Amino acid sequence: MKKYGKIIIIVVGILVVIALLILIYFKTTFISKNEVKGIIAANMNANVNDLYFEDIDFDLDKGIYEVEVYYHNDAYEYKVDARTDTEGGSIIYTDFKYFTNGIIDDNNSNNSNNSNTNGSNNGNNTTTASIPLDEAKNIALTNANLTEDAVQFLRTEQEYDDGVLVYEIDFTHGDYEYDYKINANTGEVVSYDRDSIYD
Repeated sequence: MKKYGKIIIIVVGILVVIALLILIYFKTTFISKNEVKGIIAANMNANVNDLYFEDIDFDLDKGIYEVEVYYHNDAYEYKVDARTDTEGGSIIYTDFKYFTNGIIDDNNSNNSNNSNTNGSNNGNNTTTASIPLDEAKNIALTNANLTEDAVQFLRTEQEYDDGVLVYEIDFTHGDYEYDYKINANTGEVVSYDRDSIYD
C-alpha cells in the first residue's frame, strides 16, 4: 500500500512540474490578457475601465488574441499578435470606427487596409446615412415600447445588410435582449428579434 502511495506522490509531483513549465512557457512566450486590454485601450484612446471586454479568446495555433470589446455601447473586434518574440502586442486587425452625425469614420490606419475583409461596406470606407444614430435608437425603443434610461445598449453599428445600409442596434431590458436592424435612410424597422438572455 505504501508503494502505491509513493507512486501517486511521484505522479502528482511530475504533473505539477509539467503544469509549472507550461505556465512559464506561456508567460514568457505570449503577452497577457491584461496587456491586450491595455493595447486596445491605447488604440481607442480610452481608459481601460471605460471598456467592456465581452470575449478575449486566445488562438494558440495562430498566436493571436481575438477580442470583442464594447465602447460607448458599440461593439468592436480586435485581433492582436500574442507573441513576445516577434511584434507582440501589434494589432493585426480591428474594425474600430466611430459615429459622427451618421457618418462612419475610420479611427485607425489599419482599418483602411482591412475594411473589406468582412464585406459589410461594399468597399466604401465612409458612408452617409440619411438619419442619425440617435434617431435610429429612438425608432427601435419606440417599437419596443421602452425608454432609453430603461435599457442597456450592447451594440450600435452601421453596416450593409443585403446591400441596404442599416443600423444594427442591440440592447437588453430585464430578462430580454432586443436586436433591431433599422434602415439608415428611411428609418424603417428592417428586422426585430427579442430573446431571453438565458437562452
